[in-house]
Amino acid sequence: MVDIAITIREDVTAAMNRLAAAGTDMTPAMKDIAGHLADTTRERFETETDPTGKKWIPSRRVVEHGGKTLTLSGDLGNSITEDWGKDFAAAGPERSGGAGVYALIHQTGGEIRPREKKALSFGGRIVAKVIIPARPYVGFNDVNADYAIGALARHLGFGAV
Repeated sequence: MVDIAITIREDVTAAMNRLAAAGTDMTPAMKDIAGHLADTTRERFETETDPTGKKWIPSRRVVEHGGKTLTLSGDLGNSITEDWGKDFAAAGPERSGGAGVYALIHQTGGEIRPREKKALSFGGRIVAKVIIPARPYVGFNDVNADYAIGALARHLGFGAV
C-alpha cells in the first residue's frame, strides 16, 4: 500500500490566484508595450533606420538639400499612434487622412503613377511615375520583444526577466 499526502500551501494558492487574475486582463501591460512600440517607431524617424537598424535610402530631397528622410513636415512621424486592449498592443500611423494616405508607400515602397492625367508634378519636376523605395519604420524587433517580455513578466508578478 502507498500513502500519498497532499499539502495545500496557502501562499502557493494565493500566488496562483493572483497569476490567474493578472492573466485575465493584460490591459496595463499592453498599454505599456504599445507605448514602447510607438516610442521606438518615432525614434526611427530620428535615426532614419528600419526596425533592424538598417539605414533608409536617403530621399532625393535630402541628398540635394539636406534634412531627414521621411521628415519634411514631420506629419508621418507625428502620426504614430498606439492602441491596446486586454490581449493586444499595437502602434503605427493613423489610418485616415493626412499621413495615413502615404504611410503604406513609405513602409513598403512602390510605384506612383497618375490616375487621371499623363504626368505627375513631383518635387518640382514633371514625371510619368515615381518609384518610392521601401523605408520601413513600423516593425517589431528584438528590443521590442525584450521589452514586451519584461512588461508581461512585471504584470504577472515575475519581476524583471
